[in-house]
Amino acid sequence: MSNIATIPKKVSGGEELVVVRKRDFDVFQKWQSQINDALFKVYRGRKEYRTGKTRVLSSSKELR
Repeated sequence: MSNIATIPKKVSGGEELVVVRKRDFDVFQKWQSQINDALFKVYRGRKEYRTGKTRVLSSSKELR
């Protein structure tokens, strides 16, 4: 588990800050990017479904 340090509000000027290793932050940023990408795809799919740009199929054979 990674060590996390909290910087008090008095030192940071009003907000409590958290310090993490760069490697952990990079992993978090990658995860966040993947989540945002997935959410955008869901949003786009729902929008296309609402506007009638999709087809509802009962099996994969209907894709042909």
